[in-house]
Amino acid sequence: MTDLSPVYAYVDTHADRMIADLQRLIRQPSISSANIGVRECAELLVEMMGDVGITARVIETDGLPVVYGEITGDRPDAPTLLIYTHYDVQPADPESDWESPPFEARRVGDRIIGRGTTDAKGNLMAHLKAVEALRATTGMPINIKFIFDGEEESGSPSLPAFVERHRDLLAADAALSFDGGFDAGDVPRVSLGTSGLLFVQMRARGGSKDLHSARARLVPNPAWKLVWALASIKGPDGRVRIEGFYDAVRPPTPLERSLLEQAGWDDEAQKRDLGVDEFLGGVSGVDALEQLLFTPTCNIAGFASGYVGEGNKTLLPATAAVNVDFRLVADQDPADIFQRLRKHLDDHGFADVELHDLGSIEPSRVPADSPFARVVVEAARRVYGREPSLRPSESASGRQAVWLAGKLGIPGAGTGIGPPDWRGHAANEFITVHHYLAGIKYAATIWSLFGEG
Repeated sequence: MTDLSPVYAYVDTHADRMIADLQRLIRQPSISSANIGVRECAELLVEMMGDVGITARVIETDGLPVVYGEITGDRPDAPTLLIYTHYDVQPADPESDWESPPFEARRVGDRIIGRGTTDAKGNLMAHLKAVEALRATTGMPINIKFIFDGEEESGSPSLPAFVERHRDLLAADAALSFDGGFDAGDVPRVSLGTSGLLFVQMRARGGSKDLHSARARLVPNPAWKLVWALASIKGPDGRVRIEGFYDAVRPPTPLERSLLEQAGWDDEAQKRDLGVDEFLGGVSGVDALEQLLFTPTCNIAGFASGYVGEGNKTLLPATAAVNVDFRLVADQDPADIFQRLRKHLDDHGFADVELHDLGSIEPSRVPADSPFARVVVEAARRVYGREPSLRPSESASGRQAVWLAGKLGIPGAGTGIGPPDWRGHAANEFITVHHYLAGIKYAATIWSLFGEG
């Protein structure tokens, strides 16, 4: 492998300026849910990418813009890597909970505190600074295409259409995302899959208006209608009863199962963190982790009907609504599950229950033994001096590199450079200077190993 010591030395020498550039990006708010500062941040990113030699531009979508960039490697036969992360951030409310203003990017010792420090502007800036360090020392080992999403914190609703419109532009040999941070114990994590999501609302109607509850002898109660519908969908054993729901589920391979066995899952620590005495179905150990990552389910996210305020109000509600989310696993199709749910309701006497699609994300999982996964794992070993946690899938959902890889038919992996306790989506989010600078070296190492094949 190319000697990267000049790259690492460059990062150490220019650390103060690289930290200042990260602080500059953090100081530009980019809250996608309220469209606060997003376009200004996109324009700032184009400027900062140009400063390190990346040809960049803003590309409009059906929603908030994507920032796209390219840089060409020094070799004509160099492979191409598609890098995804996002520049939008979560809201910072309530600001009174913060030790310092959330967009001040104040440095306190080894910490930089601010909204988006780890999620994901620190992860994003690590790529820009890796480009700078490589170009100033050993050269660019690969071609890189960058997608910086402006809607990730809002579910990336415009990304699928963007990808379909620009498939030729996004052609690459592999996809990589940087987002979030390390596992507990400061262990770097490499992820090879994400769960899918189908989010729906079911609505039932009774009378044309709320009525005195004595009328429940004559008028159907829509809340009961939804209770019965929900009971038909999922039983006390936790199994989803929609016909064909599990047909497409891809079970874990022996290699993926072995990765779960090596993950260091701690039942008691997880129970303490979740605030429960036992897991569903009484599972434990690696079986609990497998259930978390490889089993689809159905969750009631919220139920609204009638009156539950102070005092007594005996009424018969006119309407009832329930929001339900399905976590899906590899090879399940949210559109197929939606149709199966509609048919299930129709076939079980609930044809009058309205069903609304509130959004979906396709699941994705790439092979754990892919050459690109081995590249990312080896880079983590070299930079951090320890074995990373290799996760065959994640329990959460998102449209990041593994999702892109599935869409484009290429290998993919996700990782992140932040500290394990980075306070994601909460007050006082932070990244450490150590993790940020090491993350720059990590990105450069991944690219160099990928370029060598």
